[in-house]
Amino acid sequence: MTRNKTYLLTLILSGAAWVCPGLTGQTSFVYEKGKMFTDVTAFQMEHSIGLGTQQTPVYYEKNIPGKQQTVSYRIEIPAYKQGIFFSRDSRPGDYQWPNNTNRLLPWVFNRLDDLTQEAYPGIPSNGAPSVLGDALLLELADGGFLFAKVVAGENSISWFQVNKDGSLTAYLSTLGTDNLASQAPVLLAEKGKTVYDAIHKAYTALIGNREVSALQKRTDKDYFEAFNYLGWCSWEHYHFDIDETKMLNDLDGIEASGLPIRYVLIDDGHLANKNRQLTSFVPDKERFPNGWKNIISRKKEDKIKWMGLWYNFCGYWMGISPENDFPEKIKETLYTYNGSMLPGKSKENIGIFYQYYIGTLKDYGFDFLKIDNQSFLLPLYMGNTEVIRQAKACNLALEEQTHNQQVGLMNCMAQNILNIDHTQYSNLARVSIDYKKYDEDMAKSHLFQSYTNTLLQGQTVWPDHDMFHSSDTVCGSLMARSKAISSGPVYLSDSPVDFVKENILPLIDEEGRIFRPEAPAIPTPESVITNPLKDGKAYRVFAPTGDEAVSLICYNLNTSPSHHQVETTISPADYSLRETMSGRAAPQAERILLYDWEKQTAEVLTADKQIALEGFTDCLFHLCPIRNGWAVVGIQEKFLSPATVEVIFSSPKQLKLNVLCPGNLRVWAEGNSQQELRTIPVSHPGEITINKQ
Repeated sequence: MTRNKTYLLTLILSGAAWVCPGLTGQTSFVYEKGKMFTDVTAFQMEHSIGLGTQQTPVYYEKNIPGKQQTVSYRIEIPAYKQGIFFSRDSRPGDYQWPNNTNRLLPWVFNRLDDLTQEAYPGIPSNGAPSVLGDALLLELADGGFLFAKVVAGENSISWFQVNKDGSLTAYLSTLGTDNLASQAPVLLAEKGKTVYDAIHKAYTALIGNREVSALQKRTDKDYFEAFNYLGWCSWEHYHFDIDETKMLNDLDGIEASGLPIRYVLIDDGHLANKNRQLTSFVPDKERFPNGWKNIISRKKEDKIKWMGLWYNFCGYWMGISPENDFPEKIKETLYTYNGSMLPGKSKENIGIFYQYYIGTLKDYGFDFLKIDNQSFLLPLYMGNTEVIRQAKACNLALEEQTHNQQVGLMNCMAQNILNIDHTQYSNLARVSIDYKKYDEDMAKSHLFQSYTNTLLQGQTVWPDHDMFHSSDTVCGSLMARSKAISSGPVYLSDSPVDFVKENILPLIDEEGRIFRPEAPAIPTPESVITNPLKDGKAYRVFAPTGDEAVSLICYNLNTSPSHHQVETTISPADYSLRETMSGRAAPQAERILLYDWEKQTAEVLTADKQIALEGFTDCLFHLCPIRNGWAVVGIQEKFLSPATVEVIFSSPKQLKLNVLCPGNLRVWAEGNSQQELRTIPVSHPGEITINKQ
């Protein structure tokens, strides 16, 4: 099939209610590893739902038949050219939907039934696409775009299922033994002239509807101060094998490195547990015999200022042990179900538990928490009653308690809709599967997933692209640039003796503050609906940087040797993408300067510029507008050069800047029929005035 062929899915309605075969008993939603929820028993509603034709963005069902645990709908899909289905990967015997962990992946298709075929090319380093998913993005036959996603109501949740014939079903369920209310939200859909417009409109509608979300725009929420600075995390270096001595030695190593690392995150390996269930908020006494006091005492205002701690949303990986040492008042907020203790069943009990949870960790002296395994909490409740209500209340309690107690929050393994759609106060979430050192295919998949998911998650949070190793000989430098343009936190995971400063210093100023773009990096229009690991093309992403520039990275992420070299172009029109994530009017610039960061060369971009990419590589460019005969590039030693300067004043004869760090300042100057790229040494931050003559 050709890529640009248009497909129209026509669904014939029977005109009468239809019940799925075998609807003699309800599906058991008790969650087990390896259990699939494909083709669950459901009452099929008489009417279908037409995507993009409903009167309001959120489609509400107002006549759910009585005594139904689960209902389903045929979905009418408009004519489309291609699309993306967002779901986790499906690996036999492993956890399945709705435990999406960090594995919400963009599965690109020409026809929906491509996803059900054994020959589907997939995404290397991942399993096959799960046919149960949370969102759908379509490029329509008329040139527009449609974005649709499932939603959670008071005690209901929906999901999409891709069928083998290319049709789409939406399910609505309590995921338990109780019945649906007579009315409930089913899905949200919006159309737009551009892919960015469709997604932005959908999330604007989602944020504005408190029945299906508890959200704010990313730009309306505070960003925890520590995440503006360079950090370090124990996970990829040690995994579970941590103890007090190792952590103290690494704190010594970090200080001895001379790098301005300002926070440390102690990851998994410290929790007291039995059979992977939490027994105490006191850390493992064999590994941390002195608790946290010796580690917390190492905080210093001008060095490692903040300490963070990894914790598990569920208690530990399999929940909370009945053999715990919690105070009696806290034990009374828990009940036993399916082998674990859970907070509930009332909202009040859930709030009391998470107040204790967050307060206990704060009292140790931790400034922020990385709360992991969030998408597994819903499965722990599944098969019981009030499943959605309780799981959602846990998400909201986590948000409320970290906000009220002023504890920073990194959300991780938080990619089902109860997590994504309820980040009421927190402003940071992982957008991808873990990064792994020396794994080229996984690195490529990580980049693809991170940037594409940011189109969605980046509407409400800053994206976390995970930690990285500066010493990674496969892609350490490339990964450093991706962290720079991501807009998210930058935290290392090397052993301190292995730090490669050449991949670290271009990210930060002298105090460890990260030079961040004004909005998260996302794919350029032609790179949105594509699989860059398989399609033989270049992959491009962009972000607005500094006062007026656009930074753009071109990648070759292809895994086939036949696409070892690919070509792409950079156009003056790329500059108009600057305000894509803000929704503001596109900036106008008559002329654009193209700055090649690696080559440190500049040229006026008057036509498309051809770029060749050989092997697993990237090329970083800055598009800077020429105004009054000036174009400000910034400090050349920093990846995001335009983010290192602020334009105070510009006239045809003079330019006044606030330079944020030392280095070589690059400025383009035009006058008297001459053009030059000036290099101006800057010894310390501050204001500088530059004259044409």
